[in-house]
Amino acid sequence: MATDRLGSITAFIKVAELGGFAAAGRALAISPSAVSKSVSRLEERLQLRLFQRTTRSLAMTEDGKLFFERCSAILKDLDQAEEDMRQRSARPNGLLRIEMPTALGRLRVVPELGRLTSRFPELRIAATFADTVTDPISAGIDAVLRIGHPRDPRLMVKRVGTVRYIVCAAPSYLAAHGEPGTVDDLEQHDCVRRVSHDPAGFAPWRFLQPETGKPFERHVEGTLSCDSPDAMVDMGLSGAGLVQLHTYMAEPHIKSGKLVEVLRPFTVDGPPISVLFPSAKHLAPKVRAFIDFVSEVLNDRP
Repeated sequence: MATDRLGSITAFIKVAELGGFAAAGRALAISPSAVSKSVSRLEERLQLRLFQRTTRSLAMTEDGKLFFERCSAILKDLDQAEEDMRQRSARPNGLLRIEMPTALGRLRVVPELGRLTSRFPELRIAATFADTVTDPISAGIDAVLRIGHPRDPRLMVKRVGTVRYIVCAAPSYLAAHGEPGTVDDLEQHDCVRRVSHDPAGFAPWRFLQPETGKPFERHVEGTLSCDSPDAMVDMGLSGAGLVQLHTYMAEPHIKSGKLVEVLRPFTVDGPPISVLFPSAKHLAPKVRAFIDFVSEVLNDRP
């Protein structure tokens, strides 16, 4: 039944595109009468007339035009799905140009890149790093890893992970000042603040309300502030105060014991991490391999 339905729709599409049963029959390698019968069965199933037929002409009805638009889009998606599956079977090869945020790339992706090239020996990678938005089309970059919500309609976007905000401190700081149990306790702590340039001031810390599941923000106070994520990590490691960091910046130090996570019930998801790549009809195997790889890396938390 499903095969007959798809065959009838394919016959209808060919008749609409080529303007007649004979032309559609030649394109499908079947007889004109078989095409006509297939379309008639489709009309009967739909209880609609798709073509107005005379001895000299054939024209689509309004219902036929609407059905043609819908079916054309569906068949194109089906063709694309088949092509995507064929592309998946191809081995990634050649030069893959990628760009990543400096800290995220250095801490999470670069240490694992050897796994990708070992998996695909014919693949070569040229990685660059930037914390500002780059136009991959003009720069000739195959894929860009970005944190946030991209707004360029020319680019395809594939989400591969999520940033989380966690609060942590050096064991020496917690030994001297104690561990906060709630967000309100931060008023009694020295917090390293991030300088915000847009708007000018200090960025609030972000949390999740455990009881309601709703995110909220809280401005904190402290003696030190900076606009460098790396410097904030260093301040936290030095015992200067509590710091709120992206997970990928804090986790290596938490794993080593140099930082301790606090306020875990209040940890909240931040912006998405996505791979951006120029829109194209077919996704190159090397780009698909990078998307799958970086999704695996970013979701494999230490």
